[in-house]
Amino acid sequence: MIEPPRRVTPAHVPRRDYIFILDVSGSMNGFPLAVAKTLMHNLVGSLRPDDTFNVLLFAGASSVFSNAPVAASRENIVQAMGFVDAQEGGGGTELLPALERALALPGAEDVSRSIVVVTDGYVDVETETFELIRKNLGKANLFAFGIGSSVNRYLIEGMARAGQGEPFIVLNAEEAPRRAEELRHYIESPVLTKARLTAEGFELYDVEPESIPDVLAARPVVVFGKWRGSRPGLITLRGIGGEGRFEKRFDLRTLEPDSRNRALRHLWARHRIARLTDDLRTGSDPARVQEITRLGLEYSLLTQYTSFIAVDQQVRNRDPGVLDRVKQPLPLPQGVGDLAVGGEVPTTPEPELLVLLGLAGAMAAWARRRRARQPE
Repeated sequence: MIEPPRRVTPAHVPRRDYIFILDVSGSMNGFPLAVAKTLMHNLVGSLRPDDTFNVLLFAGASSVFSNAPVAASRENIVQAMGFVDAQEGGGGTELLPALERALALPGAEDVSRSIVVVTDGYVDVETETFELIRKNLGKANLFAFGIGSSVNRYLIEGMARAGQGEPFIVLNAEEAPRRAEELRHYIESPVLTKARLTAEGFELYDVEPESIPDVLAARPVVVFGKWRGSRPGLITLRGIGGEGRFEKRFDLRTLEPDSRNRALRHLWARHRIARLTDDLRTGSDPARVQEITRLGLEYSLLTQYTSFIAVDQQVRNRDPGVLDRVKQPLPLPQGVGDLAVGGEVPTTPEPELLVLLGLAGAMAAWARRRRARQPE
C-alpha cells in the first residue's frame, strides 16, 4: 500500500495537467449536454493559475481546444468554455478514439496528468475502454463522470475500477456543482506520479494493477502480486513528487510472514476476478470463464460462475407428492397501472374483495346522505 503523507502541503504536489473529454454526441443533446456544460464550468473554472489544461470534444469524430496544454488563466478558461458552450449535440459516440487521442497529446514528464471523461456512456466498447485505461495508468489518471438519468453504469463504474478511482454520477443539473466539487477535492492533490515498482533478488508476477496510478492525497494505491524464487530481496518504489524524483527501498529480508495477513491472497484474487469479469466480452470468452471459475473455486469466492451452496439435512416436505403453493403478491413498478398485469379478470370476486366492495359502497352511500343534508 502506497500511502500519501499525513498532511499534504503544496511542496508535496507536482505540477498538474488536466484533459477534459466531453461527449457531444446525439444522445447527449438537450438535458444531458446542458448538465455536462454546467459540470464543465464548475470543473474548469476551479483550476489554479499554475495548472495546465485542455478540452477534447467527441462525437463521431473529435476536436481539441488546443494542440498543447494551456495555462489555466482566466482568458484561456473563458475561451475554452466558449468552445464547449457552442456545442449542441449530434452524431455518433466514438469514445475509444477520443481516449486514444487524449493519451497521445503532448505533456511534460514531471507533470501529473488527469483525464476527466464526461459522457452518458451509450457505447459498446466497454472491454476495449477498460483495457486501454489499465495499460496507460502510468501515463495519466482517468476519472469518469456519468451524465443523465439512464447512465451506462457498467461503463462508468468499470472505468473507475480500471483507473483505481471512484465513479461519479450526475442525474440532474442541481447535483452538478456538488459532484464537481467532490471530484475537484478528490483529484486536486497528487503526491506521487509516474510510480513504478521493481524487484531485486526475486521475480514478481501476477501483479494487480498492471500499471500504477498516481497516489492522491485522498487515495492511497494498493498493489497486489506474487513472487517466485527466494523471498529475500528488495522492492523499490520510484516516482516523481512535488520535490522531484522519489525513491524508496523495502528490504524484505527484515520482514517475517504474519498469519494475520492471510486475507491478502483472497484480496488479490478478488481484484483479479473483478478485472477478468470486466473484460469478459458479451459473447463470452471460454478462457476467461475458465480462469474466473478456477479462481472462485481455489480461493472460495463468489463469482458469476461459482456460488456457495447451503445443504440443509432437515426434511421439510415429508410427502414428496404434495406441494404447498403460496401465491406471493408483488408490487408493480412505480407509475405502472394494473393493466400491465396479464391474465383475465376473475368473474367471481374473492370473499375479501366482496367485503371491501361492500365497505366502499356503504361509505359512498353515507357520503351522499351527508351531502343531501347540507344547505344549498
